Amino acid sequence: MKRILFLLLLLISLGTLAAQQSDDEKLALQYYKDKEYDKAIELFEKIQAKKPSSYIYYYYYNALLELERYSELEKLVKKQIKNFANVQRYKVDLGYVYERSGDNTKAEKQYQELLKNLQAKEYAVQELYSAFYSKLKIDYAIETIQKGRRLLNNPQLLSKELINLYQYQHQTDKVIEEVLSMVKDDNEQKYMDQAKTAIQNLLMDDEDNQKYNTVKVSLQKIIQKNPNNLSYLTLLYWVNQLHKEYGEAFVLAKAIDKRMKTECVKTYELACLAADNRDYPTAIEALEYIINLGDGVFNYNQARMKILDVRYSQLTSTSPVKMTEAVRLMKDYQILIDENGIQSSTMDWIRKYAHLLAFYVNKPQEAIDVLNQAMSYTRDAKEKNQFKIDLADVQLYMGNVWDATLNYSQVDKDMPNDALGNEAKFKNAKLSFYIGEFEWAKSQLDVLSAATSKLVANDAIYFSLLISDNQEENEEDEDDDEDTTYLLFENPSTNLPLKKYAEADFLIFQNKDEQALVQLDSVIILSPLGTLVDDALYQKALIYIKQKNYLGAEALLKQIEEKHGEELLGDDAVFKLAELYEYYLKDIPQAMEYYLKIMQNYSSSLYVIEARKHYRALRGDTIE
Repeated sequence: MKRILFLLLLLISLGTLAAQQSDDEKLALQYYKDKEYDKAIELFEKIQAKKPSSYIYYYYYNALLELERYSELEKLVKKQIKNFANVQRYKVDLGYVYERSGDNTKAEKQYQELLKNLQAKEYAVQELYSAFYSKLKIDYAIETIQKGRRLLNNPQLLSKELINLYQYQHQTDKVIEEVLSMVKDDNEQKYMDQAKTAIQNLLMDDEDNQKYNTVKVSLQKIIQKNPNNLSYLTLLYWVNQLHKEYGEAFVLAKAIDKRMKTECVKTYELACLAADNRDYPTAIEALEYIINLGDGVFNYNQARMKILDVRYSQLTSTSPVKMTEAVRLMKDYQILIDENGIQSSTMDWIRKYAHLLAFYVNKPQEAIDVLNQAMSYTRDAKEKNQFKIDLADVQLYMGNVWDATLNYSQVDKDMPNDALGNEAKFKNAKLSFYIGEFEWAKSQLDVLSAATSKLVANDAIYFSLLISDNQEENEEDEDDDEDTTYLLFENPSTNLPLKKYAEADFLIFQNKDEQALVQLDSVIILSPLGTLVDDALYQKALIYIKQKNYLGAEALLKQIEEKHGEELLGDDAVFKLAELYEYYLKDIPQAMEYYLKIMQNYSSSLYVIEARKHYRALRGDTIE
């Protein structure tokens, strides 16, 4: 019984002691937090004397360091070393005390001694590297890793850490050298993600592309010496993609396919990537390469179909269009449709074929015949209505306004709660806008502003505001005796700038870009301070991009950003500038800057999600 009582009293006393120690620690840490280092040191000394620990030790160490009490520091560290003889970081702490106290000779001797006695064990190398790095002794941290590699005969040891150290010192050449060393014998490419991350981090602040060019040239040189090294090829292929250099990436894709003995898998992947990034010539060249290898190639049929879609995208984004190219593409689509027949799987080809006939080859009646035939074949209501919208587009192109509006209205009635029905209603509203029936157009657009499709709703809101803002401006102008703009015309209430803009928009719909440019200039001349100026400038910029006048487009978009940035097209202009830099001017830092502007300055814009996606891709996050 006495023994049990004794044990209970012992446990209670130990618990009381633990609580006291815990209270002492809390109070000491509070003093430290409040920068009352003298009071904290007094308690740390008491705690550390009872039970040395690394946790309290570092607070104690830093408090003494703050007060420059180096003599006490030296005693503390030496005692810690005595208690924990195998822990290297305390020995680095001692060297740092000597260094801070001004005894650099003694500090260097301490550091060198640690390097000299470094054990041939990975954990020992890791520990000493970490200790040096924690004190920002970067050169010693580097030397530790390098010696550890020699001792362990492991050239990949702590590669990621060494790259970070070189990055910290802004030693671009060393970073690249280490990356190349990392993947030198990496047949399984297990270090590839680390290598990509290292290059990505290196290029984060590369505004003048000097680092990028250094990386690329270094890889090109080492590939010349090691043409069969898959890792080097893969890394340069990725670097080319990072900066949208798809022509160079195409050459590497072919080399990787040969090295891996894959049937144009990488080449087809590159073709699709180039097409998605609007480098249509490279995409077409890559697809033609696959096709020319013959139907024995794995991707032959895919390439044969894909190339038509790429050529279509190229043609429809170019102005002016070469008639010979349009006719050749139209015939190739016709061959494909004849081979496969009219069915759901060929619907996309039929639509593009009809669009080419009407809008590019000037054979609208033949396009109507194709679409009517397709509608007679299909039993799917959605497909039939899609063809009917295309038919209405062709009729509108021909100037058959009533036939076009009838077909749009039928689709709207057949599919009132569907995205296709909303599209038809929007196109019908645009038709009214084209012919100057602005009030009717606005009433339809206002209904569509609540459409489930964000794109349709956004476009509807834009055109509704375009009409209402201009009407308000026109009414104000009529009451303003100082304004002489409309005295040039017999009827100043005709809303001439808006009519000119509507005419320009219709000409753009018809692919008559040069005539549209004339009308857009008229809008600006008629109302140089009006609300339609930014709209006209934006449409001109889009036409300039199609005409490959990229610098002209850049100037117009920047004018919108600077003078009309708070208006409805502000975010459109900024996003289009980002695309211009990314796809056409190939200025990646500028593209990233403008995508970032969308995220930061236009947080409610519909472009935010897309801008974030592009920004991360340009940074390298999503490139595989």
